[in-house]
Formats: sequence, C-alpha cells, structure tokens
Amino acid sequence: MDINQIITLLGAMGIGGLIGVFLKSFFDHRLSNRKMLFEARIKAYSGITGRVFNLFLEPDITALRDDALIFAKLNQLLSEAMLMASHDLAEKLGEYKTKIFEFHIALSKKDDEKQKKLHKELVKLAGEIHNQMRKDLHVDNKYVFDI
Repeated sequence: MDINQIITLLGAMGIGGLIGVFLKSFFDHRLSNRKMLFEARIKAYSGITGRVFNLFLEPDITALRDDALIFAKLNQLLSEAMLMASHDLAEKLGEYKTKIFEFHIALSKKDDEKQKKLHKELVKLAGEIHNQMRKDLHVDNKYVFDI
C-alpha cells in the first residue's frame, strides 16, 4: 500500500464519517420535532377531551348569558387544540364549535326539538373528533416514541 492509497482511504473514511454525522443529525432533528409535536398534541388534546364528550356543559360556559361570551369562551378553550391539530381535526373542531354554540343557544331558549337534533349530531361529531385525535397521535400504529 503506497501513500496515495493510504491518503485516499483516510479521505474516504473522513468523508464517510462526515456524511454519517450529518445523516444522524438530520434524523435526530426530525425525530426531535416529531416528539415535540406529539407531546404538544397530547397536552392540547387531553385538555379538551372530557369537555368534548360533555358537550361543554360546565358552569363556566352555561353560566354565561351573552351569546358572544359563550362563543369567545369556546374559542379560548379550543384554541390550543386547534393550533396543534391536523387539518382534518381542525375542520372537525371548527364544525363542533359552531354546533356547540348553536346547542347552547337552543338550551337557553329551551328549544327542545333543536336540542335533540344538535345533541345527536354532537355525539357523532365527538366520536369523530376522538378518533381523529387518536390518528393524529398514532395511537393504533407502531409509530411510538420512547418518552
């Protein structure tokens, strides 16, 4: 083995090592971003899951008398989840928010027929939201993080 072969071999090892470092850095960065998104989504989704299934029938909303205040409160409660949500979930949450608002108006006006209709739609939509949250979090996939 002459000096040129040794230099070529060392150069190839050096370039290979650099490529390895760059690839590791790239994949670690992607994994880190996915992990941060996963953790942020868990926090955002867990903050609204119970409320979604309870149709936001809590005192902090039902006690509000003004329709604008109810809508503002719903916006506040759903804002973090909508920010972190996938496109599909954000659409479902937007539809849900509108129907919840209509439902609370029907409750205040004691419109039983509209309440029943909206309740049925909201229960179905709550199930769809729950399933989409599970998809966003990859709950049923093998795509899991070691946290």
